[in-house]
Amino acid sequence: MLNKNQPSFTFARRTRLAFFSLAIAAVSFVSCKGDKDDVKPDDGNPPAEDKGFLPQKDQVYDYKITDTDGTKSSSVLKVLGVKDSSGIAVYDIENKIQEGNVFVTTKNRAFSKGGLTTYELFYEDGINAIYENVEEFGVIKDVVLKGFPQKQIMENKGTVGSNITFSKEPMEIKLELLIPIDENDSIEADFQAKITYLDGKVTKQETITTPAGTFNCSKWEYKYETYLKLTSLAIPMEEREDEYTVELWTAPGVGIVKTVETTGDAVSTTELQKITKQ
Repeated sequence: MLNKNQPSFTFARRTRLAFFSLAIAAVSFVSCKGDKDDVKPDDGNPPAEDKGFLPQKDQVYDYKITDTDGTKSSSVLKVLGVKDSSGIAVYDIENKIQEGNVFVTTKNRAFSKGGLTTYELFYEDGINAIYENVEEFGVIKDVVLKGFPQKQIMENKGTVGSNITFSKEPMEIKLELLIPIDENDSIEADFQAKITYLDGKVTKQETITTPAGTFNCSKWEYKYETYLKLTSLAIPMEEREDEYTVELWTAPGVGIVKTVETTGDAVSTTELQKITKQ
């Protein structure tokens, strides 16, 4: 159980993790050629214009996430299924994130049409992720989510100058929580968060080496802004705003190879560790 005198609550970090996992789900993607193309990870060919940035349905992608504060976590991404919608293949994608003993699972959908790949996070997926993770340590009295469906749209060319665009409305969450601290007592708390993504582009193509191998990649760059606020009668108010710069490397037939997110002196690096068959 939580201690009233803790300067920062465990639930605050876990709620932040749940929120940012929604952000990851909203904008995470893998850059692969179609299932009929047997493309080797290191063939060096940029994605063709008529190919979508979609994960292969028979692959599992394992990542390691390392932060400058020493925190380490992992992510496992895979396709749960592919459904036909008016002749368009719609991918159901699952991303499981683990930080210590905390697990966060998010789901989103993706499809490719007209030279563009679209990833979508729907309201019900956001609600499910929040309840699944927050209710492990507290009771949600009320929840408000805005900015759904959250979309990310990419030009399938993947060459220098190709665009990555996001929903213009920011993704927002407001939670009213009741947190048990012992068998007979609880603490009320409010948590607010907002994330706004800024459009970006492919800036270069270069070779990247990770534990999974060496890959010829497209490098995308974009930014996002965050606002977090935590209030409770039991602790001082926490409030902060940050801007993150994202460098993202993708390879055809593989997907995300590496990401580096930077804000101030803090850096978070995600690297592909291995690719296995489901």
